[in-house]
Amino acid sequence: MNARLDLDRLRSKVQEKPSTKVGQVRQAWPEIKELLAAGHSVKDIWSWLQEIGLEIGYNRLSQYVAQLRRCEEASQAQIQDLVRRLSAAVAEADAKAGAQQQPPQDQPTTPAESQNVALDPLRNLREQRARKKTFEYSPFPTKELTQ
Repeated sequence: MNARLDLDRLRSKVQEKPSTKVGQVRQAWPEIKELLAAGHSVKDIWSWLQEIGLEIGYNRLSQYVAQLRRCEEASQAQIQDLVRRLSAAVAEADAKAGAQQQPPQDQPTTPAESQNVALDPLRNLREQRARKKTFEYSPFPTKELTQ
């Protein structure tokens, strides 16, 4: 038994014509995609595929093209989701690193104050409003504005 696999033989099979119609369309997919991007119709591409020896019905080709487009869109959506999650994780890690470097501010000093902070569900909203430096219309006026 060989200690090494003969991958050259497999690599040579890549250029051979697949036995199934869908395999043949997948093999030609990069070129088909370029033709579609250049503005050619599926019907024109179908006739050109007939000329080069890919005998496939127009309806079947249309189905395969739609299926391959959906697969690519799904993989692009997965990639974008991963990038989004990765950037969120990086931002979260940066925020944690920044929070560790800064000294804690406005920490309650007595147990009564810490209990009040924990019971205030709108604390974060009040803090955010207090930090605002520009005018923003609020449909819910605060007591400070009405007095």
